Amino acid sequence: MSRNIANNFVPRASLVTCIRAVSPFPLLSAQSFSMASGKSYFNANVPEIVVKSLFQKYDTDGSGRLGKQEVLTLLKDDLGLKEDQAQAQYMLMDKDGDGDMSFDELRVWLRSGQGFSNIDNSSRYYVLQKAIAEFKKYDKDGNGTIDKEEFKSLMRSLGYSDESQFDNAMRSLDTSGDGKISFTEFLAWLNWLPTN
Repeated sequence: MSRNIANNFVPRASLVTCIRAVSPFPLLSAQSFSMASGKSYFNANVPEIVVKSLFQKYDTDGSGRLGKQEVLTLLKDDLGLKEDQAQAQYMLMDKDGDGDMSFDELRVWLRSGQGFSNIDNSSRYYVLQKAIAEFKKYDKDGNGTIDKEEFKSLMRSLGYSDESQFDNAMRSLDTSGDGKISFTEFLAWLNWLPTN
């Protein structure tokens, strides 16, 4: 008696287990799969037209910038990340903390070779999640940056009370000089993961 596979539901976890059991090849991450299939966006030589096409596909409002939801959709739909992974990757990609991404920012990230190095590595991903939780604790208004008042709260929580030193400390963390600390500036200060 033959079974009709289309009529049988196989949960993804079971399917993955079955594939691992019979496949001589390891299962690949989204980035590894795209590289293995020769269709990688993560390449120093990715053609400009490919990046532009990807950018335009997700620039649904035609603003010339990808807003947070547009970036998250790109990361999930085209690059295969889960929601929590996409959120973490977005925080790494939004270097200036302004909440959106330009075409140039996307192109630089795709060509950087960084890809999902902090997402695919479980140890790094764990540390990244801890850093995000710490950042969000001080980003009281949830705008993606730590402003001067939020930074004072952070410094006080670390036991510093001399407010005259807060401005100097803020300037040393605020490498972009915009008066706010983005997540990537915060992560660089923590020095828990490479930030390049």
